[in-house]
Amino acid sequence: MTSKELIEHYADLKIEIGQLEHEIADLCGKGWRMETDTVVASPAHEPYQSRPIPISGFVQSPKTAKACKRLIQIYDEKLRNLYFWQNKAEEVFDRIPEGKARAILRYRYIDGLEWQDIAAKIGGNATEDSVKKYAQRILKKF
Repeated sequence: MTSKELIEHYADLKIEIGQLEHEIADLCGKGWRMETDTVVASPAHEPYQSRPIPISGFVQSPKTAKACKRLIQIYDEKLRNLYFWQNKAEEVFDRIPEGKARAILRYRYIDGLEWQDIAAKIGGNATEDSVKKYAQRILKKF
């Protein structure tokens, strides 16, 4: 992927990362049920008489746990790949020497703002067209 493509696809990376993180969180919460059991134990002090002690908690069936674990491993691998490309994109942003250029590109490709909104944020005599042309000149360098 070229530097220009990394910058242009940064927002897509963020969306996909968020989606996968949400999927992992959902998977971790599915398939649980309440179970209750008893164990036989005696107190740590006298009288040392065995008695049943109830225990309860949430468990997943082994098949469900195995399937969830496999899906989470797949999603984790995808996330590692996406984080790799996100880091590469950040390195590209770090190579841009001008703060104004970085700000414009971040507003457009990370925050997803329209050109007119970027011009308003930059202020001064910036117009929609001037900001757009400036960003295009910066991207041509990559």
